[in-house]
Amino acid sequence: MADPPFRFERTWDAASLQRDFANLEPGEETPVAVTVAGRIMLRRVQGKLAFATLADSSGRVQLFAPADSTPRFEEFCELHLGDWVGVEGNVMKTRRGEVSVKVSGWVLLAHARRAFPDKWHGLTDVDTRYRQRYVDLWVTEDAQ
Repeated sequence: MADPPFRFERTWDAASLQRDFANLEPGEETPVAVTVAGRIMLRRVQGKLAFATLADSSGRVQLFAPADSTPRFEEFCELHLGDWVGVEGNVMKTRRGEVSVKVSGWVLLAHARRAFPDKWHGLTDVDTRYRQRYVDLWVTEDAQ
């Protein structure tokens, strides 16, 4: 795998995407090309289609990655929770009504040094939540 880039220029943040493209119809894709960067918080692979949730300082946005148009699709499916990525693609709204970025290119900016807690259980131990406050802030939306 190549070294991560020194710099990645993003054109949008998650909150702006959610706000400016909320009026799209489900299933509609725009010709608007965007670049976003953030941390992978969730990842779901369903055959030749992958979804991921990208979080930045402003909020979260879904990534929609079909195998036929996503470069290095297998590597994209192997991303770990907490990895930092830069993504480029067109804005769309899925059939279920989620504003998404249809991935046409992506780059790994940094690997996560430690694994994130489980999505469903999170940090259940109160002592761990206080000792590792930074992890609690990453994974628990109520703590933010």
